[in-house]
Amino acid sequence: MKTEKILTGNYRKAFTGVCIAIAAIVILLLIPAMGEKKEYRYSLDRTFASGDAQRILYDGIQLPVGIYAVTVDYETMANLGYVVSLTDDSLPPLKAMQNGQTLPAAHSSETFHLWLLGKSDNLTLSVLGDAQEEIYFKELRIKETGQFWYMIIFFVLTAGIAALGCIVCAARHHVHKIPTSDFFVVGGIVLLTLLLSRPFLMNWLHSTGDVGYHLERIDGVAGSIARGVFPMRLEANFPYGYGYADGVLYGSTLLYIPALLWLIGFPVLYSYNIFIILMNFATIGVAFYCFRRMFRDQYIGLMCSALYAFSLYRITVLYGRGCVGEGCAQIFLPLLLYGYFRLFAQDADERGYGRTWLLLVIGYSGVLQSHTLTCELALVFTVAVCLVNIRRVFRKAILTQLVKGAVVTLLCNAWYIVPFLDYYISQDLLVKNLGKQMIQYRGTSLDLVFAHFFDGVLIDEQGMPIRAVGPGLIPMVLLAAFFCIGVYSLIKKKRSKLLAGAGLCACLSAVCIAFSLKVFPWDWFQQTSPLAERIVSSFLIPTRFLNWGTLFLVPAAGYCLWYAKYECRWKKPLYFLGTAAVVLAVGTSSMYFIYRITYTYEKVRIFDNNQVFGYVSGGEYLIYGTDATRLSFDFPKTSENVKLLQYAKGDLAADFQCVNESAQEEGYVEVPLFLYKGYQARTGAGEKLECVYGDNNVIRVLLPPGFQDTVSVCFVSPVYWRLSEAVSWGSVAGVIVCCVYGTRKRRRGGKS
Repeated sequence: MKTEKILTGNYRKAFTGVCIAIAAIVILLLIPAMGEKKEYRYSLDRTFASGDAQRILYDGIQLPVGIYAVTVDYETMANLGYVVSLTDDSLPPLKAMQNGQTLPAAHSSETFHLWLLGKSDNLTLSVLGDAQEEIYFKELRIKETGQFWYMIIFFVLTAGIAALGCIVCAARHHVHKIPTSDFFVVGGIVLLTLLLSRPFLMNWLHSTGDVGYHLERIDGVAGSIARGVFPMRLEANFPYGYGYADGVLYGSTLLYIPALLWLIGFPVLYSYNIFIILMNFATIGVAFYCFRRMFRDQYIGLMCSALYAFSLYRITVLYGRGCVGEGCAQIFLPLLLYGYFRLFAQDADERGYGRTWLLLVIGYSGVLQSHTLTCELALVFTVAVCLVNIRRVFRKAILTQLVKGAVVTLLCNAWYIVPFLDYYISQDLLVKNLGKQMIQYRGTSLDLVFAHFFDGVLIDEQGMPIRAVGPGLIPMVLLAAFFCIGVYSLIKKKRSKLLAGAGLCACLSAVCIAFSLKVFPWDWFQQTSPLAERIVSSFLIPTRFLNWGTLFLVPAAGYCLWYAKYECRWKKPLYFLGTAAVVLAVGTSSMYFIYRITYTYEKVRIFDNNQVFGYVSGGEYLIYGTDATRLSFDFPKTSENVKLLQYAKGDLAADFQCVNESAQEEGYVEVPLFLYKGYQARTGAGEKLECVYGDNNVIRVLLPPGFQDTVSVCFVSPVYWRLSEAVSWGSVAGVIVCCVYGTRKRRRGGKS
């Protein structure tokens, strides 16, 4: 069967014209972006002593509009005791954006960025400090980066893609007459995204929870891209440049989006805010797709997606606690729910059933690459769903989809799973030694499960942090209404697969909510056996069950709307009442919570990536026994018989020249890098030196007696990690080919 052409006539001409215009503008903008970059040098030759007021080092600097890399050369023994700034008081703050650069004693130069959106005639370099030691400033260098032009190119491409999308929609509407309801739904998704993203439409960041930690993660990904290292394994810049195994044990795939925005030239706060807005849009869009397909009604799908995306738990996680990883995982959870709904609540001969494995692959991959603990719970509930449907699991069609989804997921994610298991098994990490951590006290209280108006301050009366707010009053009322409808339907013997699927979700939702409470006896379970203690403590906080409890609640609420619209005798009034309940939940409870968080928490403006450099949240991926309080930018250390001649430290690497003056005793050099698996040290002749754990688990390079040579320490991914990457790339390519082939086959009239 031939595919009907959509772009014809004037639409085709308009599409071609826009493409040509975009290409021409981009080419013109690439000329200055890739051209020679000017560099301005200023000799400072100044010494600054603490105790003085803020002192001007250089003023009267004139620069045109652009984004600049500012480098200051200095010498000091005062660690983190001085801050330099480059400002212009005659310009508004958002026209000369920069953050002061803290100067560590272990470095001899530091670089920070300046966003200049207006011509400046009086930029001033100043220094402020409170240390006892003096600091000597050598030189100031300011260099154009070209990022200003890349930002303009980004805006041109974004506007161009939007224009092309409008042309395609207009052409399609001309041929097929797109229903008005589709435009209404698209407008609803956009409106919901804007309402949900209100705190991130501002020119500041909310300083809550783990926001700083995730900014460090984004910076680590950006640095990895800049160095040409893909995928990122160890994060080089934090804590204090020691390197952190976050990239191996905590999926950071989606963080490539804000990292690329940062590399293009966006300040950190805008990169982060744009990313959260995109997350909200994706969450609403994916949830709408899944629930619309589940109930086969786009308006119910839209209301269900609003209930899910605006849930009080999700707002707590993403807005109140700054848990970006868990927020990313929430994008993909509806795909898993819908995948299992299709497996167990639809017939195998229904259209699209043979592609259910793809939903599972995308869902599990997204969750795994976003948040490990959410993936752990996903596996738990997968087992629960399969056990409930154990009689159907071993049917050929269902088992085929399950096995296919599991195998393809493992193959596509081998690049992440293999290093993860390698580190988790071979490295003694803090996360593996949390077995005696009690979690019951961190549960939520019953009143927060039924909260409607919450003031946004996530601290209870005893000063303890509130980890999560429950589903809320109206969603809980809808859950109760579903159980009433379910009992009534069973009495009347009105059974359906949709009711059975929603009923299982409602039961699992009630179980998850119970698991999240302070009164649930988690402490008792932990004390039953060592295995139970380890499993329970791995959840860290019981309120994580609300993640799934909220998700499972949505199909129950959606079924109430579906029943009122299609099954109930009083269709219109009850459907209107259900719709009003959803609008009331989103419009009052959720929006009030967002409003309170917006105006309660501290607002900060972080433009550069130099503001957070030592925070590792709970430090779960530190080598066990590491004292995080002793960490700072540090110098290398040597044994008494070793003399260090030269030393230079880079990202996940160090090069030095040394001599072991003893002819009988072994010596060593300790570099400020944590000894994670993959590090190796080689001499200038290529000979391998032994690396062992030094003070506070840093790399200690052992030097034989009489050694005199250069040494290079660097991180190298094991060969089998690289092989796993090849397996994943091949598997992803195979999935794409399979999908394209299947789509063409269906268009020719083949069955799915």
